[in-house]
Amino acid sequence: VPASSASQSSAMFRRFCVSGVGPLSSAEHAVVHELAESRGQLLIEDGITDVKSEAGYTACATFLNSIDKASRALNLQVAPRGYRAKFSANYRALFPDNNRHYRVDVLEASVDQQFAIWVNGEKFELSAEAIELAQGLQRAWNDVVVVLDRWQAGNQLPVDARACSVGANNTDRKIGRSDFAGTLVAFDVAWSEFEYRYISELIAIEEQARQVVMNAALFESQVQDSELEPMASASAEAERELVRCIAKLNSVANFKRKGRDDLAYDILESARVVLRQVQQDGGHGKEAARILAGDIMDSYKAMRTYFRKVGTCLDHVDPHLCNNSGLVSRLVDWERSWEVGARYVRSAPLLDAVCDLVAEIRAA
Repeated sequence: VPASSASQSSAMFRRFCVSGVGPLSSAEHAVVHELAESRGQLLIEDGITDVKSEAGYTACATFLNSIDKASRALNLQVAPRGYRAKFSANYRALFPDNNRHYRVDVLEASVDQQFAIWVNGEKFELSAEAIELAQGLQRAWNDVVVVLDRWQAGNQLPVDARACSVGANNTDRKIGRSDFAGTLVAFDVAWSEFEYRYISELIAIEEQARQVVMNAALFESQVQDSELEPMASASAEAERELVRCIAKLNSVANFKRKGRDDLAYDILESARVVLRQVQQDGGHGKEAARILAGDIMDSYKAMRTYFRKVGTCLDHVDPHLCNNSGLVSRLVDWERSWEVGARYVRSAPLLDAVCDLVAEIRAA
């Protein structure tokens, strides 16, 4: 966990002050000039940086890269980022080490000032601390822009005018190395503090969003264990919970059909009863019953196979569950077969009528 904003910033400033004074070298001047040029490409309106449009996003990405490049050229200390070791695998891939790795999506989160996040139809809100740090990052971002604008304005003055402006007042003095060093260090500290809090809270939200998949994988494992060491009551209870999880998943992830959450465990029980009866009767005249009940069992087995597969790599499951194509395709089959089962397989008289009708059609 990073240190508090005040203590971390003061420590960073003490470090940069040792080498932050003095004029810019020719190499540093070139890098700062490049940074100022990239700042000129930013799309800013009413003090708000555009990160939504393609042009705005690209300009921000270029500017962030230039900030990193300038910070390295000025030999500025990188704010501590040891917290990244505790990120989930997905975020460690985005932030593979303790270098700056500025990303537009992190900046965008601080720009938007929209701190409600909707996942699977459920609303999550960032903490007050995350909101405060987002605002701090925006202030630091604006400070970088202001310093670059002042530097550009000073460089565009005639030589005599520059000499006069130096002695006018502190606000109009020529921007030097210490100004860039201090501003970029402060920006990096503000960035790391927001990044830590924001990504940590995103990870927590994503874990909650995946919870129903985690529960389903747990209950599937319990069903599998009870099948190896038969305990009818334990197996039935685990299966009831598993079916509830599947129904919940169907309601939030199955955007291709109705997303029903009322297809219950008794459909599975009825399918097993029907298959046993068909086997006992030798299957004569019961082909339709065997197919309908078999579809229920097959779709249930496909869901179980999916949970066994993802149970060992839950970080790879998109928290926006409707984005997981493998899950959605299985849910589509599950809802279709269980919906038919709810109507026909659970009702013995209706199922017999369907079987008789199919037999008559075949005999015709």
